[in-house]
Amino acid sequence: MLIIFFVIAVNLLDAVKEGRSNNRSSNKRSELDELLASGQSKAAKFTALEWVASQPLSPDAHWALAKAHYQLGELSEAKKVLTGLLKFAPEEHYRVDAWLELLDTEFSERRPRPVS
Repeated sequence: MLIIFFVIAVNLLDAVKEGRSNNRSSNKRSELDELLASGQSKAAKFTALEWVASQPLSPDAHWALAKAHYQLGELSEAKKVLTGLLKFAPEEHYRVDAWLELLDTEFSERRPRPVS
């Protein structure tokens, strides 16, 4: 009987911790969405960097950081973040591939052209 109570207590504590973590992630995501939407790209970048530092395997944290780099015109940094994201979360291809193509297109458009 004591073992059953212990197992239930441990599962309940894990559920509470996971709920808090999800709430923090949701709050960070909302905060970053607001910063990015209002053009506060530098603040978004530093907020995303803090989020990545505290949750290094969070795809949403890396995604937000890549978007902040993109808004700041830091295309190579955005590409590094996105390719790094795919290394630990390959299931994110569905949203990362299009952004990588966009970055490649922008790189080619910004590349200096030879003078005729």
